[in-house]
Amino acid sequence: MKDFPTSNTNNLIHKIISIDDLPQLKKFRCGNGSMDLFLETEAYPSHIERESSTTLVYIDTKLVGYYTLRHINLSSLFAGSTPEEEIGVLDIARLAVDSDFQDNGIGKEIVNNIFHMAIQLNERFIVLDAVKEKWTWYKDNFEFDNLFEDDIVANSDIVTMIADLYDQDLVERYYDA
Repeated sequence: MKDFPTSNTNNLIHKIISIDDLPQLKKFRCGNGSMDLFLETEAYPSHIERESSTTLVYIDTKLVGYYTLRHINLSSLFAGSTPEEEIGVLDIARLAVDSDFQDNGIGKEIVNNIFHMAIQLNERFIVLDAVKEKWTWYKDNFEFDNLFEDDIVANSDIVTMIADLYDQDLVERYYDA
């Protein structure tokens, strides 16, 4: 597993969504209308109903991104799953950066933060649905693998991906010492 940096170079502030944030959400634009609409209309209700948790990312007082996390069963991703797939995974349900702040490393810092949280919470797997044009970004920067080959070869709009946080080298180093 890759070693993820712990410093924030963009001075990002991660803040769990609250009712006080609702006016600010209307100003967020990432270039994907459905992501903007989710943040404006569904993120807070999903949060208070405990379906998912949305974290807002600020630089000073400017909302520059957000991400939504939830726990799902790995089996929910497979048709005809078996009981051994009944393990919980952390799902990055949404991740977006404001159009004015894209290509500045904010997305990488957000994913690094998610990986650190997952490790602290002893999560083994992180899954996400990447839009087709971004799947290689997740693969190259964070060692996500596509879960279904058909997502790559077919004309699918999304690629379901998984990252395994189990570090075999670290385990072997510990037991060999």
